[in-house]
This record gives sequence, structure tokens and C-alpha cells, in this order.
Amino acid sequence: MPHPVHALPTLLDLYGVDTVFDIGASTGNSGQYLRNIGFGGRIVSFEPVSGVYRQLAARAANDPMWQCENIALGDEAGERRIHVSGAGGVSSSLLASTGHLEAVEPELRVVDTEMVRVETLQTIVERYYPQGDRLFLKIDAQGYEKRILEGAGSQLEKVVGMRIELALVRSYEGAPLMADMLPYLTGLGYRLCGIEEAWSNRATQEVYEVDAVLFRTERARGRAGSGE
Repeated sequence: MPHPVHALPTLLDLYGVDTVFDIGASTGNSGQYLRNIGFGGRIVSFEPVSGVYRQLAARAANDPMWQCENIALGDEAGERRIHVSGAGGVSSSLLASTGHLEAVEPELRVVDTEMVRVETLQTIVERYYPQGDRLFLKIDAQGYEKRILEGAGSQLEKVVGMRIELALVRSYEGAPLMADMLPYLTGLGYRLCGIEEAWSNRATQEVYEVDAVLFRTERARGRAGSGE
């Protein structure tokens, strides 16, 4: 089957996605990709690191259907210190590094810390998606993905699918691995629809992270049991 990066336009249409939450948006590459593949619905991007957020907001400024918030998401609201990585902050995390990142790519070492506001997925769904059940999540949160989903409460029922980063090697303290996450996601009612390599060792070809695309398959449009 095609990799998710190729199949995603078809999947978004098949499941009638009308809004995407881009969680861990960085400078907005995912939002721009969604526009490039023809997604015309609403995008709400969340990026906690202030310097990175400014680049994101500038990128989305001329798109009236693309909103941005300078926050992190987690299992409880409050304030937390984020470890800001080098290389433009692309690997910044609320969790401490295990040392794997720096060993493989020294430019990803922590170069700063910053206090950031944290909200729950339940709160932001209530704010940005109070009705409907065709919400899609893109979650790239450097080991915090499960905690984000744990903060969804009953609002998770509105999420028809997600593209989520899963780790095969633990780069952040306390982060679950793919072997833990896939059963967890299946238990929430999602089924794997595609998977692709996200980060690997160029020399050894060892895969460190993958992006998985999952949907509530009973909600496919025009399929038996979709409820439509």
C-alpha cells in the first residue's frame, strides 16, 4: 500500500475530515503540506517554543482558515519547562533527553529551556471544535503523544483519525515506545491505515521513529456502519 504521505489526501476525503489539529507544529511544515495536497478545511496549529511559534504564525498569517496558538498540550493544564533543542528547536520536548538524540545527531542537543503554557486536548477541542466528529490530529510531540491523548477525555470521540509519531528507540525519559502505543491506540478504537519511516540512522539504516496514520474505520464515508 502507499505510504501515508501519499495516501493521506485519500484518507482525509474517505473519512470526511473537516478540521485538523496540528500538535507540535514547529514552523508550519505540516500545515503547508495539508494545503499543498488540497485540504481546504480548518487547521489549528499548536507550538510551544516562542521563537519557533513566531515563524509558524508568520507562515499562517495570510490563510484565514489556519489559526495558531503558542501552547503545548498535555494530560493536565498548567505551566511546564520545555527543553529547547538545537537545529531550530525541532526536537524540543517537555521530557528530558535520554542522550540518544545527541549521540546520533549532536546538533539536536538541548541549547535552552523555556516555561510554556500547557492545555489539555479536551479544552482545545471544546474551544475550536465544539461540534462534529470528523477531527484529525497530527501529533509530533517528542515523547508526549500519549499524555496528549490522555488529556482528551470524552472529546476523543470527535477525533476520527490521527497521524502520530511513534518511537522504536527511547529518546526521551519516560516516553512510551511503539510496542506500547499501538495496543493503546487500538484500545481507543483506532486502526492502523498506514505507516512510514520518520527518522533513521543513515549509516546503519536503523529506524528510530515512524509516523503512523490511524482512523476509526467504522466511520469511513459510504461504508457499512459509518453512521452517515
